[in-house]
Amino acid sequence: MFNIMATIKFLLRSKSDTANIYVRLTVDREINFRRKTGFVINSNNWSKETSLPKQNDAELKNLKTDLQNLATKIEQNLNIAISKGDEITGEWLQGQIDSVQGIKKKTDKNRLINYIQAYIDQLPYKDYGREKRTAHSTIQKYTTLRNKLTDFEKYKKKRYYIKNVDPTFRNNLLKYFVEIDKLSNNTAGRYIQFLKSVCIDAGKKGFEISNQLSDVKGFTEKASKVFLSFDELEKIENKTFERSALENAKDWLIIGCYLGQRVSDLLLITQENINVRNGLELLELVQKKTGKRVAIPIHPKVKEILNKRNGQFPNKISDQKFNLHIKDVCKLAGINEQTQGAKLTAIGEGKEKKWRKEYGTFPKYELITSHVCRRSFASNFYGDIPTALLISVTAHSTERQFLEYIGKTSNDYAIQLAEYWSKANLQANHQAPMTILRKAN
Repeated sequence: MFNIMATIKFLLRSKSDTANIYVRLTVDREINFRRKTGFVINSNNWSKETSLPKQNDAELKNLKTDLQNLATKIEQNLNIAISKGDEITGEWLQGQIDSVQGIKKKTDKNRLINYIQAYIDQLPYKDYGREKRTAHSTIQKYTTLRNKLTDFEKYKKKRYYIKNVDPTFRNNLLKYFVEIDKLSNNTAGRYIQFLKSVCIDAGKKGFEISNQLSDVKGFTEKASKVFLSFDELEKIENKTFERSALENAKDWLIIGCYLGQRVSDLLLITQENINVRNGLELLELVQKKTGKRVAIPIHPKVKEILNKRNGQFPNKISDQKFNLHIKDVCKLAGINEQTQGAKLTAIGEGKEKKWRKEYGTFPKYELITSHVCRRSFASNFYGDIPTALLISVTAHSTERQFLEYIGKTSNDYAIQLAEYWSKANLQANHQAPMTILRKAN
């Protein structure tokens, strides 16, 4: 029983699939505090009559029990606090909620999403004092991971801590990613890898981690490596477009496939990036993602486009428009061979609309994105130009990473090695391949 008049009531403040459940504590009709409980519910499953979840299934019954346990905890500690003369405040009520939820304080770094945020905050300074800086894309992928884990907590109506990341947690999260968030297996597997990296970092800093963390496995599935062959590039070159926007995008596409740079660097290139070294025209830039300096000889195909444009690069274009236009460019140029790959497809409508990768077989132009430039360069020139020189342009960290990027297998290596040995053997014997011109009579 309360020593003074006080009431505890649960309520919702919104109508949504993940509405926050609030607790309101009223003391002596004068003091009224309201705080989030940390639990969420589909508002359709909330009973206005009882101010508790409906009892339609086991999950809702468990939620009701959790809320009743919270109310009991608040009631017990309220009487103790009043008997001791403690002041009852909103912070006091939050402390009761945090205690039931297993939280020491709201900013506790042991909580998984809080540590991920701390990890994100230190990324810009991770390589401080070196030439390399953490790329915006790296920060973005961990920010997305944090957001997805926040949604996962709402879905599971629980808060998770670094030490909770074990194989069971991994499997539940993977199931949520694929079945609820509708991510592809490949994307879901990569997020598991990112999460494990965060937890390993936490362990190095002295935070408690699961002794089964090493068994938490992420994965990537081998995806089709879509690129434009030299023959396809020639078809695109020979196609003239009435729309100036498509002609402009076409020229950027051709340039990109002969420079091998990411779109974030490609579309920023100007005449000022060209310098003459030892009589050679070189395109020089510092890559935004890696911070690496690269120098690339101007390929004759690039030179043709520059000459056509009075020495200037094509007009500036955004990444988004470039991606849209090059699909049209390839479609109109007849790049329509049925090809395995993945394309972005909209799921849901309005605020619930999401973009997800759809895997299958499609006309090739539907699979073309700005990334085709770098991969086409690497794939087309592999075997003709020493791999070390190609890597100096693409700025991959290792040869293994480069070969995985273009999808080379052990069979490809064996064939290349056999061809090398054959050429070496001919040279060793001072022989040249012979062609029969005519037979003797």
